[in-house]
Amino acid sequence: MMSDIIEKLINIGFGALFVTKENIQEVIDDMVKKGEIKKEEAKAQVKELFNKVLSSKKEIETKIEEIVEKALHKLDIPTRKELQEMQKKLEEIIKRLEARED
Repeated sequence: MMSDIIEKLINIGFGALFVTKENIQEVIDDMVKKGEIKKEEAKAQVKELFNKVLSSKKEIETKIEEIVEKALHKLDIPTRKELQEMQKKLEEIIKRLEARED
């Protein structure tokens, strides 16, 4: 039953990115009304589902970041981290050159 609820909430892979605690609460409240779960179980179910959705959300975000990074490398576009590394190296070179001039 729990996996059915999760599937409903994150039916589309990116759906997990937009699921909120309120969305989960609505689904659980609906299940209580239909008699699928007891009211006492509802609070625990909301917490459990929200934790699972957060976990899924983090997984999806990580995968998206990996895909974007791979795409940037294929297009030969440096990532933010690579640009920051280049900036640091450039600043070091400038400091060395300025020190030689003095």
